[in-house]
Amino acid sequence: MSRLLALRLCEHDSNMSYFDGDKVFYFKSERLHQIKHHAYDNLWEWKKDLKNVFNIDYEKIDEIAIILDPWRHKLPIDNEEFYPAIKYEYFFPRENVWRVNHHLCHALSCWPLYKERPKYEIVIDGFGDANNAWTVIKNNKIFKRGYASSNGSLGISMGDAGNFLNIESNNQEGYDIAGKLMGLQSYGKILPEFKKHLNYNINSIDKLFNFKNFISFKNNELVARLQPLDWIKTVHDKVSDILIDFFEEITDSDYNASISYSGGVAQNVIWNSSLKKKFKNLIIPPHCSDDGLSLGALEFLRLKNNLPKFKIDNFPFCQSDEKPEENPNLDTIKKTAKYLQQGKTVAWYQGKGEMGPRALGNRSLLFNPLIKEGKNIINKIKKRETYRPFGASILKEHLNEYIDGEIDNKYMLYVGKVKKNNLDSITHIDGTCRFQVVDEDNLLYYNLIKEFFKLTNCPLVLNTSFNINGKPIMSTIKDAENFFKESDIDILVIGNKIYKK
Repeated sequence: MSRLLALRLCEHDSNMSYFDGDKVFYFKSERLHQIKHHAYDNLWEWKKDLKNVFNIDYEKIDEIAIILDPWRHKLPIDNEEFYPAIKYEYFFPRENVWRVNHHLCHALSCWPLYKERPKYEIVIDGFGDANNAWTVIKNNKIFKRGYASSNGSLGISMGDAGNFLNIESNNQEGYDIAGKLMGLQSYGKILPEFKKHLNYNINSIDKLFNFKNFISFKNNELVARLQPLDWIKTVHDKVSDILIDFFEEITDSDYNASISYSGGVAQNVIWNSSLKKKFKNLIIPPHCSDDGLSLGALEFLRLKNNLPKFKIDNFPFCQSDEKPEENPNLDTIKKTAKYLQQGKTVAWYQGKGEMGPRALGNRSLLFNPLIKEGKNIINKIKKRETYRPFGASILKEHLNEYIDGEIDNKYMLYVGKVKKNNLDSITHIDGTCRFQVVDEDNLLYYNLIKEFFKLTNCPLVLNTSFNINGKPIMSTIKDAENFFKESDIDILVIGNKIYKK
């Protein structure tokens, strides 16, 4: 068996992973179509992308795994409570198609980050198949499950809270609201007495987020409605405690346990940081949201067929998108660092694009963090809400001088307190920064920051994704050039070429 294909064909964030018998290749459709959270409207368009992106015909695939929302495609919803997979022949005229459990695919998607499968695999999101809001897999078997209908859903509750607070979404479905709320809640303050009243756990999340709790605490609806940021800040902080309790219960407080954590909720860097302080061997992939589901479904096929561990080149910089013809040489890197020192906005397009929603130095918009108005300048370009924070990329060897955070944070999945007071543009209202540690494994980006450090004595840069609010990260050179021409970006670096205005 040589050619394996995994597809996510759901309501949002379609992606596919392909094994050609030697290596794994990955593609997220939003990058090509430049529609945020793109999903195929039918059951045949993906075949064209399969041919165009991977140069393989559907008929030549040996076995297929899918993650599917059947209601999107008007297919029968006759068996949602399945695990690990079921044969699925509704629209594929062949017998080698498996529909794999949504949460299992989340768990298995972590395979590029470990040699052996962790003892505990924890998945928390909005919901997966059969209304699952969370799933715990222990020693490769289902251990515990929670359901949105009976236990509430942390992912859905965050979205609902964001709607309650009038957070605007760039799409009708509101897929980005929970992420925006993560930044907004920092403007409130924790109310310790109110927090004491929140006697809820992972099985009563919907009750935790009920605003009536706050009205009752304040004993006046008007007063409560005038302090919504304090309400959500306190509730959000309580979730950190609930998650720690949940992980402790699952692992019997084994803080050295091997744990993978995935699902959309695992994008919350604040909760992640609380968990990481307790569980040192916690693994969270950069594609922890639905971006990574096809990787997990492909791993299911590998395990099913008892194949050797997959190879994937240069993870996580492995989007099947357009790569520049050559890398920047040292002269180009030095010139770019000089532009950053001068306060120029720099779009940096190198190699293959990153997996997951966060730019990690290949599709990044960069700026000098020492410039006080930096946040406003980048917000104007990206047309983002001003309350949202910007992240930073920092040289590994200088992390402890600038940020109190985890040394293995290569994928910008944790936050840390900023130790310097001259970094306003990357310091959020709560004094933290969502940061990325950069070492020589990410050599081009490392060398750029190192050259910037030589010029400024500052070993970090403001780093945000190379896109505009509500649009996907750049995937082609043409799209990058067009965005550069139409925006206020000063410098565009594609491979070894520098474009200036």
